[in-house]
Amino acid sequence: MIVFNKKEFLELNKHKCSKLHYLDFAGINIAFGEKSGEFYSPFSAPFGGFFSIEKEPDLEQIENACNSLSKWNNNLHITFPPAIYDESFISKCISAMLRNGFKIDYTDLNYHFDLSKPIKMKRNARNQWNGAIRNNLRLVLANNVESWQMAYKIIDNNRKEHGYPPYLSLEELFETAKITDIQFDCFLIYAQQEPIAAAMVFTIEPKRALIVLWGDNREKKLLRPMNFLAISMAEYYKSLDYLSLDLGPSSKNGIPNYGLCHFKQAIGCAITLKYTVKI
Repeated sequence: MIVFNKKEFLELNKHKCSKLHYLDFAGINIAFGEKSGEFYSPFSAPFGGFFSIEKEPDLEQIENACNSLSKWNNNLHITFPPAIYDESFISKCISAMLRNGFKIDYTDLNYHFDLSKPIKMKRNARNQWNGAIRNNLRLVLANNVESWQMAYKIIDNNRKEHGYPPYLSLEELFETAKITDIQFDCFLIYAQQEPIAAAMVFTIEPKRALIVLWGDNREKKLLRPMNFLAISMAEYYKSLDYLSLDLGPSSKNGIPNYGLCHFKQAIGCAITLKYTVKI
């Protein structure tokens, strides 16, 4: 089960909504956070939607769950995971919802490294990778509180410079990892002895990692630390036989950030759709 659907995660974040609702439609489950009379899944995570204890519910089960859900309330907003997390199940859910009164609100472009395949960078990204190597950049897996605080400060400064502070504090990251018992990894990129980029990553499903927060020191952009960070993390998780490293969407409410799309595609990411539906 993806960590964002675990009761421990939902209960940890229930203060972010006025009421938490758990629904079970004959083994097809979903949780909503209520906010101002609207119901959101997720209410505090990258994605939510249906989940099931069964490995592969059949289409009729999902169809019945969608029908029951549409009768439960008509102020629902649901963002499903990108297809890499279970293409068959997610496809059946979207198909069934569209036949039961739901409409697609928007679709986001989600980028990931498919770690079952060689990483294929475009020429410009390859040149930047080689430049980072020549500049002796190095990846360090941070393993103490001081390093985590250092990494978070880099990310915090980067996001504030772009006008959007981190949506999770360092304490919330720690608490999420502790309560849900998931793997939390923190990476730093060093130029000589100076940390210039960082990332914080959750293993949200067995062998599938998600970058939760990342960023660099903007004064060091010419060293291309983000290219180096992304590829180095992909190689790290590939060495552990992971299936994917999720870099998240490069669009917001369906509107693409073309610069971010170009960056992620250039370093070798694959693209899947991330659906948000409503009724």
